[in-house]
Amino acid sequence: MTANNEIGTIQHIRELSEISHRHGAVFHTDAVQAVGHIPIDVQAMAIDMLSASAHKFNGPKGVGFLYSRNGLLQPYHHGGAQEFGMRAGTENVPAIVGMAVALKKNTKEMAHNTKHLLHLTETFLTVLRSAEIDFVINGHPTERLPGNINISFKGRSGEGLMHMLDLKGICVSTGSACDSVNQQVSHVIKAIDVPADYREGTIRVTFSKDNSEKDATNIAMELIKLLSI
Repeated sequence: MTANNEIGTIQHIRELSEISHRHGAVFHTDAVQAVGHIPIDVQAMAIDMLSASAHKFNGPKGVGFLYSRNGLLQPYHHGGAQEFGMRAGTENVPAIVGMAVALKKNTKEMAHNTKHLLHLTETFLTVLRSAEIDFVINGHPTERLPGNINISFKGRSGEGLMHMLDLKGICVSTGSACDSVNQQVSHVIKAIDVPADYREGTIRVTFSKDNSEKDATNIAMELIKLLSI
């Protein structure tokens, strides 16, 4: 992954691709969380293949793209000239156009959005810290997706906090949105060695470019109220 979907940590893709190439492997990165949010240069990062999904950068759901260097792919199935002969079948042209427009817009506004999201993050954390609540922030402190805050509260239930916030109209998650059925402690949280007495108290707050400073403050204040019970 270019950036982890749960804790937001940005991986060292260039170094990983170089290791792969030294062993004669083709390097693919799942960049779903990262495209449109952080700069990605497939040449400078020596990426052979990259996948992305439009809904992650404010495009339509159900459409994405796969980048591939020339000559790396064989046709998925035959019968038509669509997708440069790689995948026969009618394309969803409106969704593809929507994806392209959304990506162009997000890329153009990336620096502004990043500055805004970093401000929201700092506002949220400053309010939480003012209440002297015992918590840890998971993932790399600086090399992370803007707006992604994965946080663990000591001796608390992340699932309980998620449901109580939901009743107040605030949407957070306890792990990956791709795994909404299983509520056990995330394998990512275990892998990065979050202390045992913090693990179950993990939630993920993700801000978007459409959130405001007021939103960040309100979420922090509601958390403080719940954690004071």
